[in-house]
Amino acid sequence: MAASGSEYFSMLTNSSDNDADDVLLSVADTVSALADALSTITDVDATVERICLDAVDSIDDAEAAAVTVVRDSGPATICSTVEGVLDVDAAQYETGEGPCLEAIATQSLVVANGTTPTDRWPTFTRRAAGSGFQSFLSAPLAIDSDYYGALNLYSRQPDAFSTVDAAAMRIYVSVAVTALSAARRAAAAQAQVQRLLGAMNFRAGIEQAKGIVMVMLNVTDEKAFDLIKWRSQETNTAVRVLCRQLLADVAANPLLDQSVSAEFAKLLMTAHERVGEGAK
Repeated sequence: MAASGSEYFSMLTNSSDNDADDVLLSVADTVSALADALSTITDVDATVERICLDAVDSIDDAEAAAVTVVRDSGPATICSTVEGVLDVDAAQYETGEGPCLEAIATQSLVVANGTTPTDRWPTFTRRAAGSGFQSFLSAPLAIDSDYYGALNLYSRQPDAFSTVDAAAMRIYVSVAVTALSAARRAAAAQAQVQRLLGAMNFRAGIEQAKGIVMVMLNVTDEKAFDLIKWRSQETNTAVRVLCRQLLADVAANPLLDQSVSAEFAKLLMTAHERVGEGAK
C-alpha cells in the first residue's frame, strides 16, 4: 500500500541521512524542469532518455538508470544510461526474477540493498554478479494499458539507496509518468494528423483529376471516375499515382481549343507510361 503524506514526512525526518534536504531539493529542481517541458514534448524516445538521465542526476546514490517496458514478447530495456545495466536487465528477463520485474508485477516501489537481492532473487543475483551492481531501486511506470514497465536505478555500493531516495523516487516517477503520457498522446496525435493530411492529399489529387476529366471529356462525375479506375486497372497503376501523373501532364501541356478532348484523351490513355516504376 502506498504511504500517506504523513508517513513520508516521518520517513524523511527520521532518516539518518544528513543530506535529505539536498536530495529532495535536487528532485524538486528536476521535477520542475520536467514539468516545464511537458508542453513541448512530442517524442517518446527522447522523453524516456531524459527521464533516465534526470533520475541519475537528481538521486545522488544512483550510478545508472534504465527503463523497462513490457511488450507482447515480454519485458525489454528501451533506454539505459550505461551499457553495463543491460546485462543486469537481461539476467532478470532470463531468470524471471529481480527488482524490476517485481516492481512491475506488484506495481510498487522495490528497494534492494545489501543481502536483499541474494535473499529474494538468488538465481538473478548469481547471473548478474559479473555486472558489479549490488543495489537496486525500481519503480513501476503505469502509462496506459499497452505501455507500462519500470524505471530502474542501479548502484555498485552494497547499501546505496535510503528511505530518502525511495521517497524521492516516488515523487520523480509521478511526474515522469505524466511526461511519458503526454509524449505518447502527442505522438499519437501527430501520427493521426499525418494520416489525415495524407488522406486529404490523396482525395484532393483524385478529385482534381476527376474534375479535369469531366471538363475535358464532357462526362459526368461517375463516368470520369470510372475512366480513371479503368485505366488504373488496365495498366496496373495505383489510382492516386495515375491521377498525380495526369495532373502533371495537364500542367505541362497547354491544350489547343480545337483539339482539347482528343489531346486530353491521349494524355489519359498514356499517363501510366510516364509514371516511374517505383511509383506504381
